Amino acid sequence: MIYIEHLKKYFDSKCVLDDVNLHIRAGEKLVIIGPSGSGKSTLLRCLNLLEVPSEGKIWLNDKILFPQSAQSWDINKARTKMGMVFQHFNLFNNLNVLENLTLAPTFLKLLNQEEAITEAHKLLKRIDLLDKQDTYP
Repeated sequence: MIYIEHLKKYFDSKCVLDDVNLHIRAGEKLVIIGPSGSGKSTLLRCLNLLEVPSEGKIWLNDKILFPQSAQSWDINKARTKMGMVFQHFNLFNNLNVLENLTLAPTFLKLLNQEEAITEAHKLLKRIDLLDKQDTYP
């Protein structure tokens, strides 16, 4: 569950998010649409604290995410509960597909190398790209 209350984000004096209130229940799927520059990416970046909100509160699973306090989520642990696909994403050109897929989970110590490779193979097979695992971007 994600709960947002009175979220605001300013860049200098420009208000990009103004009093956003949102409740997303566990398992619920939500689509945010709008024209370029309307604040969609800023909202998502605030949820992951890739941007620090100017005002407001954010909860994840009934535990405060922002503002940070002693009872808050550890942001790195919280990020493992959220997924985000960046509008402009980059793969490491010097790494093949399999290496790109296994880098983050091993670097963050979420999986060991063998587990990360097994999971990457499952994902590649699911989208019928297993034969591309050794391809470079």
